[in-house]
Amino acid sequence: MIRRTGARWIALAVLAAVVLSAPGTANAQDDKPGSPKATDCPVENVDDKGNVTIVYVPEGTTYGLFHCQGGDWHFGWYPFDSPMTATADVITVDGRGGVRVDEAVIDGRAGDIRAGEVKYILDAVGAPDPYEPDQAVVRTEDGKELYTTRELTEKTSIAELADKAGTEAPTVEFTSRKRPKFSITFKCKLFPPWCTITIRW
Repeated sequence: MIRRTGARWIALAVLAAVVLSAPGTANAQDDKPGSPKATDCPVENVDDKGNVTIVYVPEGTTYGLFHCQGGDWHFGWYPFDSPMTATADVITVDGRGGVRVDEAVIDGRAGDIRAGEVKYILDAVGAPDPYEPDQAVVRTEDGKELYTTRELTEKTSIAELADKAGTEAPTVEFTSRKRPKFSITFKCKLFPPWCTITIRW
């Protein structure tokens, strides 16, 4: 589902700051959500004035490390170096060629995701001065706080935090006291492993 949000919510997992590469042939759809082919992928092009144009590109199109396959955008991130770690329905490309996504799904990973990966994810989306988080809050799906810690290490995993919170379906928000405007939230299920991630700055 293609949508725009007022806040700058970004979610993704990629190796490094993404630079726009040749997109290939695009099919303009006049902001209509319907794709001409099931395997095509939507791109939201945003100009300097904030105007949005939605186009669809054919399977095989690549924007930086984003690869269109089967109607979804696929990407991975360091240090796991897998090109198929996560998927997104749509990518957004600004006038300077920067790429972001509003929502991403990690299938097959959850509990083994570590706090140390946050910096790589923030670096990947072009966030200024990406940070390593120093605190985390675990909540239920409806927002009830279960566990809070300020004693993170780069190896602290979502599974460890979920265990301390007593849940197998954690929503974990990582933040930094040095960068209070940033947060990254993982909404996960440990069995079978699956997460969505959102980034806010």
